[in-house]
Parts: sequence; C-alpha cells; structure tokens
Amino acid sequence: MKKIAVATAVLVALFVAWIVLFAKFATSEQILFPGGAYQVYAVSDANIGGFSTVELSNEDSVVSARVNIRSGMAYPYAGVGINLLSVNNRPASGFFDFSDFDSLVIDVETGRMQRVGVKILNDDPVYSKKNEYQSYRPMVAQAPVKVLNKKSGVVISMLDFKVPEWWLAMQGLDKDDGLRYMNRGMFFEITNGEGTMLGIPDEIVVRSIRLCGENRTFKALMCVLLVVIVLVYAGYVSLAVRNSESRVARRLKKREELKKRMEKAAKLLKESDRSIAEIAIAVGAKNSGVFEKEFVCVYGIKPLEYRNKK
Repeated sequence: MKKIAVATAVLVALFVAWIVLFAKFATSEQILFPGGAYQVYAVSDANIGGFSTVELSNEDSVVSARVNIRSGMAYPYAGVGINLLSVNNRPASGFFDFSDFDSLVIDVETGRMQRVGVKILNDDPVYSKKNEYQSYRPMVAQAPVKVLNKKSGVVISMLDFKVPEWWLAMQGLDKDDGLRYMNRGMFFEITNGEGTMLGIPDEIVVRSIRLCGENRTFKALMCVLLVVIVLVYAGYVSLAVRNSESRVARRLKKREELKKRMEKAAKLLKESDRSIAEIAIAVGAKNSGVFEKEFVCVYGIKPLEYRNKK
C-alpha cells in the first residue's frame, strides 16, 4: 500500500540519519595539545627540593623538554605539564573531568629513555591544599614508548592510573583508599619513566595529547530513540493495514454475516422452544458460550433474557 511504502521510506531515511549520528557522536575526544587551549609549563622536582633540570621549547604544534634527571630524591622527575585550569579555558565546573574518557593517546618521542611517566593531579577534597603541589592527589602510570602509526607514542587506559604509595604514605594512609577524584583534574604531566639514566641528558618531544572515550549517555539515548522509531513504525503499519480497504470490507462482511445469523437465532428464540445449545448449533456457533457472546454483541442482551422478554 502507498501509506506503508511512504512510512518505510521515512523509516529508512531515519535509520540512515541514526547511523550517521551514532557513528559521529558515539565516541568523544578531547585534545589537550596542540591547539593552544591550555597553558604548557616545565615540570621538575626542583620545586620540591630536587636537582633535576628541564629546558622547555614550546611551539604551536610540538613541545620539547630537554631533561637531566639527577639523584638526590627517591623519585626524581622532569618533563612537561599541561595546566588544565588555564584562565582562558577553565572548565565551568572549576575542574577538568577525566572520568568521561577511557584512554589516553600521546604522540611522543624520547631520546634514550624507553618509558615515560604520565601523571594526573586531582584536587582531593580532604588532603589537597591550594597552591601546594604535593598535596594534590597524583594518579600515575608508566608506559613504554612504542610505534603508533609509524610514530613513537603511547596508549594508556585510564584504568592503569594508580595512586602512588609515596603519596599515600605522606597523607598517613596505610593502603590505597580506592579514591581517584578523576572528575577534579587540575594538571597533566609527562615526565621521565622508570629506569631513566641519572645524570645523562635526555629529551621528551610531545606532538599531541588526546583523550578518547565512549559517549555513554548519548549511546543510551540513541538506543532509546531507535526503539521508539521502530515501535512508531510498527504501530503505523499495523494501523494502516487494519484500516486498509480490504480489511475494512472484510470486517463489514463478517459483521453483516453475524447480524444475519443472530437475526435467525432471535427468530428461533421467539418462535421455538429449542434450547440455547440447539439454537447455537443451528446458527453455526462453535458452542453456547460463543453464541451467547455473539448474540450480546448484536442485541445487547443474553439469548435467554431475549426469549423471556419476547
């Protein structure tokens, strides 16, 4: 039928649009570098009493940190950082939300070091103090530098980030409390990885940093929308079929046949003393129960009541 054909064409068009939207927005991505949205700064342990040094060269599309990791601390480090609370790009919530993402992809090259360390500094509502670097809750991960699409880089799952033991000890915690506060991000840093040779200059070159994740809320809403579209289509087709000329003609024919049969039954009820079961058989009803329902449908009262009145 024409109506069903039009509805089907609309369904196909909506389904194609649904696929396009789903493919485009099902995953989310946030670029931390490049783009100039966030402030880039040099990171070293010098600000907490260490001796490591860093020389930072920041261009539009690449940032290079020449580092020299020196002894004097249990965990010496140096590298490059991203200020996620830069004045010109401060999130509306006041913090950067890492919880919306599943993985981190960094296009990075190094000189001698085979691993890089990645650190996310979050504001801990209990332990963090304003402008006290060591009080921010660090989430750290180590990753080997490997080839990604013919470029050196790292891919890190957000589940790989852990709170280091030294920070827990500083706060007087015997073990990991399980808290992360990934929705309260403040700073992001890339430094030397474990096993870096002390006293020998090395280099960390970063070309891009991006976060990837599933847009779970969007995907859930899209699935609901798809179900609604299919249900509406099915309901419309069912209604169109039900109201088609052939179906309407068939129902009218059945109704007319039923009326004639019940008129015959009414005549038998008035003019004979046959039982209800006998009359039901005489008018082609399957049984007395079906006959009674059919009679009520036409006359509004049960056969026995009709006989008594007539």
